Amino acid sequence: MEGQIFHHANPIDRDTIQFLERKGVRDILQRSLQGPMTTVVAGEGYGKTYTIYSFLQKYDGITIWLQLSERDNLEQRLWENYTGAVKQISEGFASDLAELGFPDTVRQFDRYIDLLKNNLDPGKRYIIVLDDFHLIQAPKIIRFLERAVAALRQDTSLILISRREPAINTVSLLSKGFLVRITAEDLRFSKKEIEDYFALQNILLSGDELTRIYADTEGWALALNLIAREIKQQKGGEKDHALALIKSNTFKAIEGEIFLSLQEELQIFLVKLSLVEHWHSDLLEKLSPDKNNIEELNTLEFFVRYDAYSHGYRIHPLFVDFLREKQSMLAPEEIRDVYDMAAQWCLDNNLRMDAASYYERAEDYPGIISLVNSFPQILPIATAAFFLEIADRMIPRGDPTDGDLLYLRWVTRPKLLMALGRFDESTAENHEAIAQFEKLPSSPLHSRILCACYGTLGTISLLACRFTKDYNFTHNFERADYYFMQYPEPVHGPVTQSSVSSYVTQLGYPAEPGEFEKAIDAVAPSIPHAVNFLNGYLYGQDTLARAELAYFRGDLISAEKFSLQAVFQGREKKQYEVENRALFFLLRIALHTGAIPVIQELFRQLASQLETGEFLNRHTIYDIASGWFYAHAGVTGRLAPWLRNDFEESELNTLFYGFETLVKAKCFFAEKKYEAVLNIFEHSEHKFGLESYLLGKLEMTVLAASAYYRLGEIETALMTLENAYYISFSNSLNMPFIELGEDMRRLTGAALKSDSCAIPKPWLKMIRSKASAYGKKLILAADYYQNAGKNGEKAAVYLSRREQKILGSLSQGLTREEIAEETTLSLNTVKGVIKSIYNKLGAINRADAVRIASDIGILKNPVHSSHPDNAKI
Repeated sequence: MEGQIFHHANPIDRDTIQFLERKGVRDILQRSLQGPMTTVVAGEGYGKTYTIYSFLQKYDGITIWLQLSERDNLEQRLWENYTGAVKQISEGFASDLAELGFPDTVRQFDRYIDLLKNNLDPGKRYIIVLDDFHLIQAPKIIRFLERAVAALRQDTSLILISRREPAINTVSLLSKGFLVRITAEDLRFSKKEIEDYFALQNILLSGDELTRIYADTEGWALALNLIAREIKQQKGGEKDHALALIKSNTFKAIEGEIFLSLQEELQIFLVKLSLVEHWHSDLLEKLSPDKNNIEELNTLEFFVRYDAYSHGYRIHPLFVDFLREKQSMLAPEEIRDVYDMAAQWCLDNNLRMDAASYYERAEDYPGIISLVNSFPQILPIATAAFFLEIADRMIPRGDPTDGDLLYLRWVTRPKLLMALGRFDESTAENHEAIAQFEKLPSSPLHSRILCACYGTLGTISLLACRFTKDYNFTHNFERADYYFMQYPEPVHGPVTQSSVSSYVTQLGYPAEPGEFEKAIDAVAPSIPHAVNFLNGYLYGQDTLARAELAYFRGDLISAEKFSLQAVFQGREKKQYEVENRALFFLLRIALHTGAIPVIQELFRQLASQLETGEFLNRHTIYDIASGWFYAHAGVTGRLAPWLRNDFEESELNTLFYGFETLVKAKCFFAEKKYEAVLNIFEHSEHKFGLESYLLGKLEMTVLAASAYYRLGEIETALMTLENAYYISFSNSLNMPFIELGEDMRRLTGAALKSDSCAIPKPWLKMIRSKASAYGKKLILAADYYQNAGKNGEKAAVYLSRREQKILGSLSQGLTREEIAEETTLSLNTVKGVIKSIYNKLGAINRADAVRIASDIGILKNPVHSSHPDNAKI
């Protein structure tokens, strides 16, 4: 049957399963799937999943089935689960969903609906099944599902399988007759259905036996199945014994009639399965090298079934609960091995949150530590909070003398506190560790802990100096380097990459004259130490800070010199954010000359970073840098979609990254949404926000002054301009005024005519002159990029050779797997390159990317293939 997704590993075995055609339930489901939503609510053992599964096997539709767990209350985990399910019907659609991420904003949700519209075949019927929905309690996920139900297409139905009434609000659907409820009463077997079911098993019941079974089971599906199994094993005799089993204890029945009849090796394998929540075929093969055990699972047809849709098995929750009570059959080493194998499988499949959960259960401290170190020093807030919860559960349970536990307690935990902005707590814990370990004899472990503690204190000092005005960084970094050199052991990976905050110089407002230089000079001596003990960490930050200061002061010659130096320093030590920010300053410098070829080359270099897998935040940071340019040039259509609204935030740690706020404000300004600009300006006072930086406060205030002027609120505009002047004048930070070009020329002109404006006239005249000159150069760039694609000109979208080749393959209809084979790249690399192409083009899927690339001249003569996967991607 076309669209059928329930295929099985062993069709011969599975064909022997006899499904009872239950007309009452079938009729309810047939009716329910004509509407948007069905809930199936009943306790354990009522056959909810089996009933829906068997019905959908014969239903002419395409099913997306999600087996939920408690961890699906994490948005990232749920989305990984969902994209994995979608992958079975369309690789391309799943990849698009993965790139989108969990849609927790209006904009992202709209994009999700667009993806559904572009990827689902209007000629087919789709059913989305959410099994074990009672486990979902997270408000964000509930809200998303409520919105998703409201936006369901006419060809799509949602089925929720749950042990209790779903938390989702269904009043509106129920009132309109759009919701069908299937309850335990509907699922109970009638006398006639019990008789028919046993007949299918070749078991004939007398009238008395039927009456007694019905009375004792009340039509409970699990009990009926157990009775039938017991009678068949006894070849039709001892039906009373079968009934007694049900009346005593279900677990005892499972043990006596099913579990004990299995080979011991299979028993052990099943108990191992109860330790994990992923029953993918690949993982099962790791857990049991003996394929016979996996094949034997097919004989447990009521409790275990193979689902080719997910390339794995589904196990009845009641059977899992039973198996969990048998985990004492496993030795502690066996249990840890299962968790470690499951964690590694999760890592191989990019399920880092699930891997962390398995590492926690295995008490695998090195596993948790390595996962945390697979992120840069400043982790995303949600990720840091997740790992901190795990650390806080693991630490009290462990041996306080265990070296890895000590590292988790005194190094990883304070680092996570730092990422969450809890500086005081992190500082206190670091000092406590230092006091403790400096008294102990020297050892590799003690030195590693002391090195990390002093390093974290140094990073906290850097991040907090805009509040504390304390620039005494060097001591902490010196001590970290001292302890590192006692037992040198180089560190590698993202943990060695320094993060560049919204502004390089961590300086708050107000700042005394010369305070920028003081801060930069204080950082510089610390950097050689950080480079040594963290393998490149902070390299180039002082040079980049000098480039930033020179640029904001309008010293373009010095700014260019320092920026070029920082580019090469960043590349030398793999400090990708340093390189990115230096290229960004060079891009801003190039706008002063209107040199289009230079701008093009800088865009190429920025885009080349998107191929660097080690640069974890590359796509978001590229979006922000290119977004600033396009918003500044008035070409807002080229911004990444998430930057074009005030609902969405990036995946970066918003305690330390706020520059995207300015980019959004500039976008609104270019689109003449001045009230939106002022809304950002008036509500951006956050402890860690953009305005906690002097330069951020200055840039937002200057932009707000121009927004007030555009609205005709001249007096307010002049007052705001005065505020910006007072923020800037002690350190001669004139560039934010100049960069507003024609808007600043008009605003300073109005200030010069005003008797009430207190800004010195010479300064106003200087700014007006420079802003006017800059504005003329900006027009050249703006005109070029606004007209790109017309008259045969190429747009300002630059694809690497690899991206151009893969875009060509996409236009020919090749799947991601085929592209990987053709280019000899890994599948994950291909997916990353495609995501980069979509980001650069502002596309949401393959067809969109091919269309945009063709329109702007990047893709010549695209081949619109009839490849069967075209419809899927």
